[in-house]
Amino acid sequence: MEIILEPLISLKNGIDLSIDNKTYWFFLKVSVIIADWPEASTFCLTFKSSNSNNPCHFCLVTKNHLSEINLSKEDILPRTHENMKESLQLNTGKSISIENISNFFWKLT
Repeated sequence: MEIILEPLISLKNGIDLSIDNKTYWFFLKVSVIIADWPEASTFCLTFKSSNSNNPCHFCLVTKNHLSEINLSKEDILPRTHENMKESLQLNTGKSISIENISNFFWKLT
């Protein structure tokens, strides 16, 4: 991803785009990545096995509670880049089913 996005990131001040003899300044931004479950797990660096402790790439609900329909909002802790980065720094990534790989996108925030 770093190699693919490097041209976008290097444009710190945006670029000029000419359309119909008019010049527009704009800044490129990747806003959405559409993925199925395995691809989302890959992007989020979560373990790809349904047998892992936290198989969901979106939240930290354990595998034993994913099928519960009466979970409260407090029971569903979302995976944010802050708490995932902290887990890797504390070397507790395995307990929440994430790969111990630095995420390139953390450099952008």
